[in-house]
Amino acid sequence: MYLQHFGLSDRPFRSTADTPFYYPATSHEVALARLRQALSLEESFAVLTGETGLGKTLVLHRMIAQVQQEYQILLVTNTHFSTPAGVFQTLVFDLGLPYEGRSEHELRLLTTEQILKTFAEGRRVLLVIDEGQHLTPYLLEELRLFSNLETAEGKAVQIVLAGLPLLAELIQRPGLLPLQQRIRTRIELSALDRHESADYIAHQIRAVGGRPDQVFTEEALEMLVRACRGVPRLLNHSSEWAMQLAASGQVATVDAEAVAEALHDLGLPLADDEEEAGLPAAGLRSP
Repeated sequence: MYLQHFGLSDRPFRSTADTPFYYPATSHEVALARLRQALSLEESFAVLTGETGLGKTLVLHRMIAQVQQEYQILLVTNTHFSTPAGVFQTLVFDLGLPYEGRSEHELRLLTTEQILKTFAEGRRVLLVIDEGQHLTPYLLEELRLFSNLETAEGKAVQIVLAGLPLLAELIQRPGLLPLQQRIRTRIELSALDRHESADYIAHQIRAVGGRPDQVFTEEALEMLVRACRGVPRLLNHSSEWAMQLAASGQVATVDAEAVAEALHDLGLPLADDEEEAGLPAAGLRSP
């Protein structure tokens, strides 16, 4: 494996959202701060959108890690529901309650009862829904009604919706005006800029005990930064595959040839010029 070849203690580039090697990209940090603010202000909804691969799920996991002592977390990651019953079955299951054989109305009442009980015990419920672009307008309206759960002491449940930009378009449909009026915090993730892209790669290498300048040549890094256009997922996939190719070829440092082959294998075109890539030159900085 390439880890021994480059003298690394662990994989530097992972596709999972709960990586211990979090890089504090500006867009991610701003999103986290705004989500935390929305929660502290007891807003009913907050919406996080972004193109695929930009780190929406990562941001959600970071937020959950920061607030899990204050909230009971209900996380929904599969949103292909045909009816509200599917949503409430998922919530009841997450609440640790039996759901089999119950009607939609029974599931709704059971969820409501448990959330109000949790709030009476001193904790709010935070409902986090990823891949929200798959929800139907009917289900979004159901969530709006669900967000009405509150007592004299405040809101019992708050909701964070995340998804592709299609989610923002869906929410803006004319029939969802009541939901639109509930949403004050709308966050859109952006790609890493050229410096952050290079620093992201260096950060991941350092996190596992490596020296960035001994793993990637300047030219190889430049090619990665330009081709991946600031998308962390693409940076992860292409960087790791280039390292594997270099290691299999017994090349001491990942060079332009290894990167070009990795990009080709992953179906990522080489950027022809700076204007096309939208990313000026970025150098790799040694620690």
